[in-house]
Amino acid sequence: MGALRALVLRAPGINCDRETAQACRLVGFETELMHINQLIKSPEQLLEYHFLAIPGGFSYGDDLGAGTLLAKKLQLHLGEQLKQFVAEGRPVLGICNGFQVLVRLGLLPGNQFDDAPRATLTENELARFECRWVTLVAQKSPCIFTRGIERAIELPVAHGEGQFVLAGDLASLQDHGQVPLVYASSGDGDQEVSYPDNPNGSLGNVAGVCNAQGNVFGLMPHPERYVNALQHPQRRGQSNDQGDGLLIFQNAYSYAQTLLQRGETSTAQASEKPEAISYASSGVDIEAGEKAVRLMKEAVRAAQGPNVLAGVGAFAGVFSARDLRKMEHPALVASTDGVGTKTLLAAQAGRYNTIGFDIVNHSINDLLAQGAKPLFFMDYLAVNKLDPERVATIVRGVANACQEAGCALLGGETAEMPDVYAPGAFDLAGTIVGVVEEDEAQNGSTIEVGDVILGLPSNGLHTNGYSLARRVFAKHSLDTFVPELGETLADALLRPHRSYLREITLLREYLADRGRYIKGVAHITGGGFKGNISRILPVGMQANIDTHTWTVPALFQLIGRLGNIKAEELYRTFNMGIGMVIVLAPKAALEARSLLPELQTIGTITRGEGVCMKF
Repeated sequence: MGALRALVLRAPGINCDRETAQACRLVGFETELMHINQLIKSPEQLLEYHFLAIPGGFSYGDDLGAGTLLAKKLQLHLGEQLKQFVAEGRPVLGICNGFQVLVRLGLLPGNQFDDAPRATLTENELARFECRWVTLVAQKSPCIFTRGIERAIELPVAHGEGQFVLAGDLASLQDHGQVPLVYASSGDGDQEVSYPDNPNGSLGNVAGVCNAQGNVFGLMPHPERYVNALQHPQRRGQSNDQGDGLLIFQNAYSYAQTLLQRGETSTAQASEKPEAISYASSGVDIEAGEKAVRLMKEAVRAAQGPNVLAGVGAFAGVFSARDLRKMEHPALVASTDGVGTKTLLAAQAGRYNTIGFDIVNHSINDLLAQGAKPLFFMDYLAVNKLDPERVATIVRGVANACQEAGCALLGGETAEMPDVYAPGAFDLAGTIVGVVEEDEAQNGSTIEVGDVILGLPSNGLHTNGYSLARRVFAKHSLDTFVPELGETLADALLRPHRSYLREITLLREYLADRGRYIKGVAHITGGGFKGNISRILPVGMQANIDTHTWTVPALFQLIGRLGNIKAEELYRTFNMGIGMVIVLAPKAALEARSLLPELQTIGTITRGEGVCMKF
């Protein structure tokens, strides 16, 4: 295996470069110190290294803007090389003002150079220089630099501007594991820590931040200044006199070593002798699948209910139909669907806990359009490479959604197909079965002139139009905070599909007590208003939708503006803020709105054909 090479960057104002280079050498890197001006002359040199470190310094502050200037130089002259460096998973470490450089580049907390900055490191809360030792605790995170650090560690800080400020939802950053290191008191990282244990005043005790992939890490404390017990004021270290800071660099070396081995293995495969092959070597890991089942089993069982006679582990699910005997003429209703390209955004953002709600709630709403209530659901998850934790997270979302709806999760299938799906990609689909009395099944046949069209609000894009939305936002990082939305793009685009089970069930029962009924329900999914409302209209009836009767949510307005999309195309693609359409007689419509105030009158039924949209 070739030697691992580390590049420690030099630039005006940096004063911790030699210590950082020494830390790299101690863990095994062949290390070179290089000035930014030298690197600019030959940018492709960067790709000859396996680890990039941007040290702290700038005279313990950046009053002269040296860090901002360094970030601009890197972006202008090495932008493409840095993108490739990060995309290939190579580790990047920014210390103190080096952290600020990574933020200015847009590498933290996002991963796009053209991303508007969402964060900064500003003057310490007490507006004075801090030089002290602090206690730190590692959090659960994809960060490769903090792997295996399960105890509290000590590191020194020395800076005047270390307060981390985020123009967005810090909790979202924490939930996605992008705050791998926090200040702590006595080893406790679960509560808010005050000065002096939190020397900067950063909310959430933030001492370090990583990107979503975990290979770019910026931290305020100086790990290079505590690689040996002699550097501690009490001369204490680990069993081999090693300082806690060396753990950060050891993790970088181990990770870079793994990347190098992986690359050399793929290069050498053509010249190696044929090896005995297995299912695992072909890309399908049965043991990983079994681990995923163990991780999800508890959530799946909680979502099964008493009518499931055979579920997880069985060759086929068995559902008891004894409750159907209470019905006079039960009719089974079934639907199959998928989440579509919303899965690509989930993978891009590294968020897998809500996508299961999307497929279940979408399917439930399709049943509601036929007047049915759900009995059981079965999921199908296909992946390129089976990651047990990721798969379990997705299926737990499915199980939790089923449990909320009182719908049994009868079974499912997880397939690992490396030759079908791209790395990191997955597909999620499902089948739902429900039941309805034959004479209560809805098909829109009783809709007539004068009926009122009501709409229940959506909470986002739900599960449709994502191919167009992804194209509109392709140039923007999902971490981008959008002021007019009041949240990041990831939060807005990955909000799970709303279920209307409670509202529709409540409305049916309320109207039935008054001798009234729902005439038709349309789930606004792919095809928008025209494509879905037309499915429930009898011959000779026309639905007239007035788009001025409700306020279109900001997300849809933003998509339309950025994409320069015509209104007709928007309403044919997206739900535009109305997720479910209900057709009622006029008096029933008045009663419905008194029961559910969020219902909005959006149109009427006249003679004609199809759906007429008024823009």
